[in-house]
Amino acid sequence: MVAAVEPGSPADQAGLKAGDIVLSLDGTTITGADDLIRILASDKIGRSAELEVLRSGNRQRLSVVPGERANRA
Repeated sequence: MVAAVEPGSPADQAGLKAGDIVLSLDGTTITGADDLIRILASDKIGRSAELEVLRSGNRQRLSVVPGERANRA
């Protein structure tokens, strides 16, 4: 489940919202945050990808262009 979306981030630009449940990225099932991070660490950075989410009980598809992950101090 998406806890928050940083303004101006790729997730924000794709229309992802807090409370969305990420189901898949380019057809690969996401079962947790580790799955999403692992998939994004591959060749997805900078390339358009299809994100499937569950929002208010409805499945939605969003187009996202993943960016480099910011280092958190």
